[in-house]
Amino acid sequence: MISVEQHIVDEILAENAKRMKALRAEFDPITGQDAPGERFLLTIPDFAIPVQYAPIEMKEMPLVQSIMMAGSIKKYLKTTTDFDDCNDVPGIDDIIRTLFCLRFANDFSFWAYYEIRIEDKETGEMVPFKLNNPQIIVLNICEKLRKARVPIDIIICKARQWGGSTFCIFYQMWIGLYCCVKHSFAVCAQTKSVAGNIANMLIRSMESYDAWSLGLPVDEKLEIIPDSKTGEYLIKDSHGKAVTRSRFRIGSVEKPDSLRGYSGEGVHHSEVGVWENTPKKRPADLIRSIEGGILHRPNAMKVKESTPKGAGNYFYYEYTRAKNGKSSSMPVFIAWWQILHDTLPIDDYEDFVIWLVSHKDEDFPNENWLDSGRYYWGLWEQGATLEGIQWYRHTRKSFDDFADMASEAPSNDIEAFQHSGTKVFSIEHIEELKKGCCDPKWRGELYAKDVKGADALEGIHFDNITNGRLWVWAKPDTSIKVTNRYLVAVDVGGRTKKADWSVIRVFDRFAMQKELGGKPILVAEQRYHTDHDLLAYDAARIAKWYDNALLVIESNTLETRDRERDVDGNMTEFILDTLAEIYDNLYARKASAEQIKQGIPQRYGFHTNTSTKPQIIANLVGCIRDQLWIERSEYCCAELALYQKNDKGQFGAPPGEGMHDDVVMCTAIALWICYCDMELPVIIKKKPTRKKTYDSNSASHI
Repeated sequence: MISVEQHIVDEILAENAKRMKALRAEFDPITGQDAPGERFLLTIPDFAIPVQYAPIEMKEMPLVQSIMMAGSIKKYLKTTTDFDDCNDVPGIDDIIRTLFCLRFANDFSFWAYYEIRIEDKETGEMVPFKLNNPQIIVLNICEKLRKARVPIDIIICKARQWGGSTFCIFYQMWIGLYCCVKHSFAVCAQTKSVAGNIANMLIRSMESYDAWSLGLPVDEKLEIIPDSKTGEYLIKDSHGKAVTRSRFRIGSVEKPDSLRGYSGEGVHHSEVGVWENTPKKRPADLIRSIEGGILHRPNAMKVKESTPKGAGNYFYYEYTRAKNGKSSSMPVFIAWWQILHDTLPIDDYEDFVIWLVSHKDEDFPNENWLDSGRYYWGLWEQGATLEGIQWYRHTRKSFDDFADMASEAPSNDIEAFQHSGTKVFSIEHIEELKKGCCDPKWRGELYAKDVKGADALEGIHFDNITNGRLWVWAKPDTSIKVTNRYLVAVDVGGRTKKADWSVIRVFDRFAMQKELGGKPILVAEQRYHTDHDLLAYDAARIAKWYDNALLVIESNTLETRDRERDVDGNMTEFILDTLAEIYDNLYARKASAEQIKQGIPQRYGFHTNTSTKPQIIANLVGCIRDQLWIERSEYCCAELALYQKNDKGQFGAPPGEGMHDDVVMCTAIALWICYCDMELPVIIKKKPTRKKTYDSNSASHI
């Protein structure tokens, strides 16, 4: 074993102690010490909690300020003039209850522990609801949004068994009781039985609830009762009267009728990843129906949460949209290493640290790189505890397939959506590649005199458009002349929304000059659905704009449609030949000596087949491993992470709606040409020009 300096061991152990403290959620929910949120020290000797760390919002409240100035509740009551005009002057118990209510309304973690009882999974007993580490993470996000007076709209991708639904449902109940006049919410579970369990959880939470916290008599009893007419659950007193305008509904994907046409202020969709997607029952339709009545206003709350359950389903699509900033939802990811029960004790911590550090750069002799020291060190760098890494090493042995392990215990939100099948690219390498990703500087469209024909490459200009299809990270640089600088690759898709995407990617090879020894960088991309002939002209226009770049078009789709007609009646077999007549830097496959001898015409385009596809994918594996290009698009990294080799040995995206590999294939073609089929770029130096002189005697130039 490699020796590790003692100070490194000590630093890791000290950091691990901090992480374990956070993981154990070591805070006092009653006093508020180390509890979530910004707090201040509030000392009231005759209060039920003499010393407490109250939410900072309470510091400016008149009653709290008056009591702090007086020094105690008794002194406040003796000196205050606040109740001179009141017939019923409050006593010390009344003030104590008022202070409790003020803290309930501003301190969810205190309210949850003091008022809510949930069933302990191990003992079956009803215990106070103390927040755990993942619940605190989500609470901080929700509170930031609530205090900013914007709707809470989150989608949670999570490891299992930390009470995500429990937290979100009680948080919505708390909003309805203390934060606004009315906050009714709906809960949609995956099955009728799960919906019943949620209803029972809410009903039992009222068995010991303090009615005085809602302004009712101290001895009043509360209960949650379903309304037989509306199906809504209401909180009622012993006389059957509703004590709040807030109410809730509970339904399931199996029995969604009670939720359709719902009108309220909040909703919680539970375990969306397992909702079935059939032509008659689509998750998107049900969720849209439920959320349609929720207005965009403060305290409104929409939550979709689930363990990932692989890629290709509705939940994956929605989480990816949120992550890419394409939806109103905020993505929240909870990893297994943020959960306390996913830890195991370690016999000798120093030996464990020495093992971890000494193997951090090693890939163990195993087909699955997840069993490598490099991967375990990566877990530590992500934030896992040593006890968590120990748990992962032990639990990993129970899973033959990484996708199953990642579905139950994902380490990050790329791993989370792994599908069964052999991953082609290393997540570790993809994560490194992602460091270069950023938003494009410009979005717009490239125009010319005409969209097709001889004028399609004349008068080219770029217009900024908010929702433009062409994403540009760097515009063409023509300040100096460089040969073989720009490369444009095209993967041909279809024209309908359900078809594969057509992808155009532009790479700048300037840094690959022999003197520089750098790597290419993605500078532009267009991903869309369009007709094949329009795609070809769009690509040529982009290539022309980028200093007459080499244009490489994947020809499979075009060649397999020989003698077919598209919707406009155009013959697709002539597209590339026609394009070559107006664009002079179109990639053509190298002809063999025999083909040349026989006079076989030049074939334009890159043909992906059983011979070339493994070749370009193998090259792409090496490019990702060695970080041989600078990627700008996070979507490309997402496709790379999902790309697999199935049981039949076929490469591609995992099966499922919304799964594509078009960007992967376009990138694979581009990097193969870039490194294996193009000469290095070279700066063309201008020839020096002779200075002209003027002879005044002859009045002529020499």
